[in-house]
Amino acid sequence: MACNNSTSALTCCPDKNYVQDKVCTPWSGTVVAADVLIVVFTNNINQNIVGTGYLQYDIGPDDITFDFLDSTGAPINPAPITLAPGTSLAFTYRRFSAIQITLPAASPGTYQGEFCITTRYPV
Repeated sequence: MACNNSTSALTCCPDKNYVQDKVCTPWSGTVVAADVLIVVFTNNINQNIVGTGYLQYDIGPDDITFDFLDSTGAPINPAPITLAPGTSLAFTYRRFSAIQITLPAASPGTYQGEFCITTRYPV
């Protein structure tokens, strides 16, 4: 138990148990004629999830976008996050249901990188 030691009283409250998992995986996609959507993470655990990690974009012919989606599939970030080839982005988001990369239809070719996330959620 965690305790609150104040000048007036000593009270204890129950500890919260959290689980922490880390997942890293390469991602890739080939654009021919339409946007390619790659879901790199789906939250099937808990609505109160926190995720910290990075998206690395190694090679590709054009910029990509990166979105965190809510339970309805709508982006929770105010504007899509754009990454250029050879760049990476660190993030911390909470209360998301999926993380998605969009490869643009206007630039056919192969795109590759790595996605890594450490999730924390209460049990």
